[in-house]
Amino acid sequence: MTSPRRTGQWRWVAHPPWRPPVPGTRPPEPRHRSGPAWGDRTPTYPATPRWGLPLVAIPRRLESPRPAARPRIAAAAPGVVGVAMAWFAATAVVHALRYAVLAWYSERLTPWWVEATTTAVVWVAGVVAVVVGVAAAVAATAWLVDTRRRVFSPAPDPRRRAGLWVGCLVPVVNWFRIPVYLAELRMASRRAPTRSGLVRWWVAVAVNGLAVALALWRGAGEGSQAAADTVLLTALAAAAAVWAARETRAVMRSFDEPPPRFTHRLLPRGIVNASPAREE
Repeated sequence: MTSPRRTGQWRWVAHPPWRPPVPGTRPPEPRHRSGPAWGDRTPTYPATPRWGLPLVAIPRRLESPRPAARPRIAAAAPGVVGVAMAWFAATAVVHALRYAVLAWYSERLTPWWVEATTTAVVWVAGVVAVVVGVAAAVAATAWLVDTRRRVFSPAPDPRRRAGLWVGCLVPVVNWFRIPVYLAELRMASRRAPTRSGLVRWWVAVAVNGLAVALALWRGAGEGSQAAADTVLLTALAAAAAVWAARETRAVMRSFDEPPPRFTHRLLPRGIVNASPAREE
């Protein structure tokens, strides 16, 4: 029987992990080298020694995945909507001035230069407003598709991308589909507008659509009175478009990160948790 007080009873035997230890002879006495300890250079191994090491793979440190960059059109959507809002406001002012000119010269002949100038400005403003409105609608749709992709990540968006584009860009259909898309995004996101904000946005978009439809219907009529009514209704439709663009920007900002001033003021005090991760 062995005793821990007696020395020389234990011996370490090194062996590869794939081969059991075998009895060997007693190792020779260690030799002591005389002279310089290492000679001219430090001894090295031609390869990493592997005797006595288990065959275990050491996992490397996994890097946290970087969030995918947002498409340019989605990132520029708030700015595009802001430009559209400014142009719609200018269009409303131009059409209001045109209607004032028509009302002022209703009982007498309008000077040719006044007629030509106001007509040209109204046509240019109207055509550019249509182009800007289409660009704003496309940019807002791209923002919605990208925001849903980021919010539902790492899982895929439950709705197909083509279906989102169709539901957002087809007139009349988008009145009923976009609120559903935003409601789903609101339930899945930590940063979301209030329900009253979404209702206010939907009312603004509906009023804008009805004003545009009424202006188109009146524009199909004949006569000077129909032309004057069309100018007035177009000015009202442009004003409604300003309201709709403003509410659209508010919805976009509510889903995005807080502004730097808001973050710098409230984060150091521990009032706001700005972690972009979603609640599970």
